[in-house]
Amino acid sequence: MTATGAFGFPIFVEVRGRRVFVALGSHESDAKAETLAELGADVSAYRVSDGPFDPRLLDGAVLAVVGTGDRVVDHQIAAACRERALLVNTVDDIPWCDWSAPAILRRGDLTLAIGTGGIAPALAARLRDAIGEDLVGPEYESLLELFAEVRPEIARSGRSFRERRALWYRLVDGPAVDLIRRGDRAGARAEVENEVKRWEAQAA
Repeated sequence: MTATGAFGFPIFVEVRGRRVFVALGSHESDAKAETLAELGADVSAYRVSDGPFDPRLLDGAVLAVVGTGDRVVDHQIAAACRERALLVNTVDDIPWCDWSAPAILRRGDLTLAIGTGGIAPALAARLRDAIGEDLVGPEYESLLELFAEVRPEIARSGRSFRERRALWYRLVDGPAVDLIRRGDRAGARAEVENEVKRWEAQAA
């Protein structure tokens, strides 16, 4: 199957403690810079008012965001990024983008990202809000915290990937999330722990 549209391979990138170059000047690039900083990125900022762009400003960056409000300058910077094989997001200019920033729903370590190939970010935002209101509430953050507690034990079990995957599906489909919704976190923890114990006993 051939992917259609732009940005066909979605990934999550760790930016904490890493340098990200942002050419500021538009609302979108300024907002992305703020989000990147909140995620712990070392944001290296440039504005047209700083003077002529120097490609050395890109040194050490792992990602770039370009949105000065001046298309000529944006394309100059994006071209310099591509010469260095540095993935660049050129705001609202899909042909000059190597990656897009999706609409994001966070529930602790659970992250849902919705993209439209850069075509209609507003649609992605509306879908994110609908999912957050109707399907994925804050209980999933607590569920993931419980899963984090038992994950090392499951990983140490020595069981096959297929067996571990089957257990994870039982945990995900089990009653723990409903117990959390009803405020019974202790019951949810007991349910998860007991399911893991039953699974381990099957191998004995």
